Amino acid sequence: MHETRFIRYIAWLPALFVAAAIFYFSAQPADVSTEMSDGVTTLLLQMAEAMGLLELSPEIVGKLCEQLSMPVRKCAHITEYMILHGTILLGLYHWSSNLKVNKKLWLRLAFVMTALYAATDEIHQLFVPGRAGRVTDVLIDCIGVAVITYLLWKER
Repeated sequence: MHETRFIRYIAWLPALFVAAAIFYFSAQPADVSTEMSDGVTTLLLQMAEAMGLLELSPEIVGKLCEQLSMPVRKCAHITEYMILHGTILLGLYHWSSNLKVNKKLWLRLAFVMTALYAATDEIHQLFVPGRAGRVTDVLIDCIGVAVITYLLWKER
């Protein structure tokens, strides 16, 4: 019985870790955040070039980084919140495994928990230099969450 209780609590550690990582990235001032995302974009372009998919000069890499900055950042948001959602689902699954809980109830609860965290993250960004809290970012964060919820909801 103690082992089951232990697992129920441990199952929340991935969600806490992901939430902490999101908080850390959101706490970075705008210039640091931009530098980090440009670094990811540059790495992706270098990987594409190494695989022979692209031939890029250094000048083109800089221009592409500017053009790809927004899509890369938004895809990162979608991905990180999909991961958070998955880890919340894991925690809820283990927490409710002894209970007769309807799958749709914990899908709703996980969706709400993830969306609320996205909203509080945007509020947090209001206090970070150069950052802004946007309702549209909450909606973008929840795109992947909604897709996962829908797919699991419709699963038989």
